Amino acid sequence: MNFTTKALIVATALVGLGLYGALRKPYGTLLPMDVRDLSEVQPQLDRLGDDERALVLGYLKRSNGDVLPPAMADPDAPFTARTFGEAIELQKRFLREQAERDAVAAQRQAERDRLLEPLREALGLRLLRRELLTRDQALGIADTGGAKRADDGSRVLVVTYRLSNQSGHDIASANGAAEVFDADGRRRAHCWLEQEALEAFASAELRCGNAMRTADPDERAFAELPADGLRLEWEPGEIVFADGKRLSVPR
Repeated sequence: MNFTTKALIVATALVGLGLYGALRKPYGTLLPMDVRDLSEVQPQLDRLGDDERALVLGYLKRSNGDVLPPAMADPDAPFTARTFGEAIELQKRFLREQAERDAVAAQRQAERDRLLEPLREALGLRLLRRELLTRDQALGIADTGGAKRADDGSRVLVVTYRLSNQSGHDIASANGAAEVFDADGRRRAHCWLEQEALEAFASAELRCGNAMRTADPDERAFAELPADGLRLEWEPGEIVFADGKRLSVPR
């Protein structure tokens, strides 16, 4: 066997191996319509590398099995993929663009935090309690020893905050927004707080809740979450001091 023949055999073998490897990659596998059951495509998923498998699964989670023609798809988040290969490319694009959006949002938030810093230094806020109260308790109606209203078992979520004047100056009025997030980043409570007067270094407890609204299952669960897994975001809106000075952040 001469050198030319040997070289031709080796080249043919290499091409064959390359084609075989390409065929083994399941990029042409059709995406399942029911994303709750991936058993039919699990063997093909298992043949992908970890990164590409994560991309396919991420796309399926976002799309929830939806497939749209390009003309009807959202250009910013098109769900047009029909195969693993198409899903991988679209998910790569989504993650790249999401990273860019996150960077812009982080920069904006950093700038806002910088503007809020003087207000937060002057007026602090802490989350004190989350309670499920009867409607009378939420309204502050005391039991005077008379006939008690029948307890129908309904409860109202009441969230209590402590507002502290840390400025060293009397405050005539103040307001701001309080938001509480759980460990997964889900917003669990939101309240607009207002205080008419607060002496220097004094504090006040402010309760937030709707006494006319019965707590739903999510609110009941929020009341039982561990405190160390919660995050409070405090954005003072305006602080007016007794001497007429004001602190505020442009909206």
